[in-house]
Amino acid sequence: MCFSRHTGGPNAYSGADMRRGHAHLVARGLDDSHFDAVVENLAATLKELGVGDAEIGEVANIAESVRDDVLGRAKAA
Repeated sequence: MCFSRHTGGPNAYSGADMRRGHAHLVARGLDDSHFDAVVENLAATLKELGVGDAEIGEVANIAESVRDDVLGRAKAA
């Protein structure tokens, strides 16, 4: 899983990069609202599992760092 790689996990990922891997979804309308929903659901799940707020914030920051790639747009300056 690519997310494991971005969070420092042990799993190797050899699939498409974030931009290419999500391009077909962007073409079908994937946007910030969808990305936000995924991050919110991830945070809620981590909270439910007892993960601390600081760690959840770190995961959210990692997710945020790939937002532009996932949504197929130029990197923010």
